[in-house]
Amino acid sequence: MKKYLLIIIVIVATAGVGGWFYWQQHKKGIIKNSIENAISKGTDSLYFIHYDSSSIDEVNGNASFYNITLQSDSLQKQLQLFDTASSATIYNIAIKEVSVRGANIAGLLSNTSIEANAIFIKQPVIYIISSGKKEKKILNSKDSLTIYEKLLGKFKSINAKEIVIENGVLNFADKTGAPHTAFRDINIQLNKFRIDSSRDYQNILSYFVKDLVAKVREVYIKGDKNQATFSDVEYNAPGRFISLKKFQQKNSEDKIVFDINNTSINNISTDAFILQQQLKAGSLTSDGGALTFFRKQKTNKDTTNDELEIDNNYFDEALLNSVAIKNTRIVIYNRNNPKEEPFIIDNVKFNATAIQTVDSGTHIKNLISNSKWTLSGDGFSFITENKRYKLNIGSFDIDNGTSSMRIKSFTMVPMISEAAFSKSISYQQDLYTVNINNITLTGIDTRKLITKKILEAETATLQPVFRAYRDRTVPPDNSSKVGKYPHQLMQSIKFPFSIKKIFIKDGMATYIEKADLSKKAGTVFFKNINGSIDNVTNMKTAGNNILQLDATASFMGLSKLHSVWRFPLNSNNGAFEVTGTANPFNGPDLNPMIEPLGMASIKSGKINNLDFKLKGNDYKATGNITFLYSDLKVELLKMDSAEVKKKGFMSILTNALIKDANPKNGVVRSSEIEYERDITKSFFNLLWKSVFSGIKKTAQKL
Repeated sequence: MKKYLLIIIVIVATAGVGGWFYWQQHKKGIIKNSIENAISKGTDSLYFIHYDSSSIDEVNGNASFYNITLQSDSLQKQLQLFDTASSATIYNIAIKEVSVRGANIAGLLSNTSIEANAIFIKQPVIYIISSGKKEKKILNSKDSLTIYEKLLGKFKSINAKEIVIENGVLNFADKTGAPHTAFRDINIQLNKFRIDSSRDYQNILSYFVKDLVAKVREVYIKGDKNQATFSDVEYNAPGRFISLKKFQQKNSEDKIVFDINNTSINNISTDAFILQQQLKAGSLTSDGGALTFFRKQKTNKDTTNDELEIDNNYFDEALLNSVAIKNTRIVIYNRNNPKEEPFIIDNVKFNATAIQTVDSGTHIKNLISNSKWTLSGDGFSFITENKRYKLNIGSFDIDNGTSSMRIKSFTMVPMISEAAFSKSISYQQDLYTVNINNITLTGIDTRKLITKKILEAETATLQPVFRAYRDRTVPPDNSSKVGKYPHQLMQSIKFPFSIKKIFIKDGMATYIEKADLSKKAGTVFFKNINGSIDNVTNMKTAGNNILQLDATASFMGLSKLHSVWRFPLNSNNGAFEVTGTANPFNGPDLNPMIEPLGMASIKSGKINNLDFKLKGNDYKATGNITFLYSDLKVELLKMDSAEVKKKGFMSILTNALIKDANPKNGVVRSSEIEYERDITKSFFNLLWKSVFSGIKKTAQKL
């Protein structure tokens, strides 16, 4: 019995030793066959796996496989034949090395499980090729598990404490052509990874939500109309942030529309990011860069319905608590006229809190209208369509939280000199220079401004400097000016606006005219203009419909002038009312204006007071005037060989026909005004001609 037992022990030992030697000689082949069979069975023989060499340490559970490839010859052949009936997706995978540490070799051989302390995947290159019909369908769990099933075959579970991927490449491509989406230099660390036989969709994606740290040197996405590149991207699920060094996007014309640097999104809801394809986060911060928008202009000249678009179809929706973007260049092109010079705004800064919903595309309005935000920038400039003026908007800041806006300056500067302007026109026109400083608006309804393109504000404060030039030596424009009073022109502006009160501080207005007879220029100016304008609007309202200007100014630096202007906005005949008073000044001080423009000179006299009231419409003005003066003597002038000379006899006759004082002998004279408008002349021409007719009537003896 002992002899037989010994023989059995020797046979078993010999078999064990032989098995051990056999295993050592053939273990790589056994494992290789096991893996290949598992992949083949798991993919219905469509895919096969191959690797050049391996090293196995079954005692410690360590294994390494080198130069691994996974592909399908049959599907690849169908792809070359453009067989759209083939599988909709083909996977080609090449990996330089896969190392497993602390693995359960028995489970690996039995095709039931993969258990390991760590799995290292070095330099994987994965091509995912969409070869079938391009029918859009909703993502489901079956679609999302396809890669898992292709790679794992019949393994019931994977359990790894750590998975590390180094220097990987992931490409997505269509049947032909270069990859439309590429992830280059991928480095991933995934902890506590476990999938059981249920292969639950949420189970798999939860690892991306909770325990994934992924870094990608470059992400390239090419769409039908644009292409985007992300550089140095990091997605950190435990840290709940995404950061990228650079994001650049180009449109179909290879024009850069996004160029953003050092962007970070913090406190991400990783469940929403992975499972719902939504970006829900606490904050977005960025160093900024450049953004391009396109103004979609309607076919008519009404710009109120123009829209701003942004070429972006990569982010469907974002829910953020705050946004902080540093210095950024904003470029706005005209979609209908790409050759037109764009608006450019430099050093734009944007900060927003309490954001409701941020959507891409046309829903950008939600960000602007539903959050507390500040926007500032260096301003921008552009040239008017007729190439006559350059408009400059100075540095600005808008605070949606306090409903206020501040603009350092607005200027409209002629592109040509006054002499060149006179040569360029065929009939008389005005050349304007406008400089408005320190503009502040309060009580702005930014929601209406953004969503409905309506400007409503409580107050505006500004410092205007206005200059107009007219050359009377150019033939006059004899077209009718009816309907072109200031309040009538304001009603014709297409952009709806309403400002309850405008405050004017230390303004100035200058009018320069080159006279037809003297060929010399005379200047009229008002400085130190201070006042207010009520109810500045072109919107029909049920309330107050009177626009009123109440202002004081220094007339020619000589006299304080106070005037009140009232314009009924619902009038259909250009109705207006103007009252004014002027304080004393010396008459001869007006000669720099009167001599070139009126061919007359005041030799002596003092203006003691001027008080007038006017009412008018499109065709005439009526009212009254009180003009008080003393010791008035005038001279009439003429041009003689390009020199200004006195008209001796006519001057004597004129002084004989005027009263040299008012009051005279203690009697104060007031005059009625009734002046028919020359409809080829402007509103301001009607005003001063009406006032002058009253002054003339007061001074005449007959």
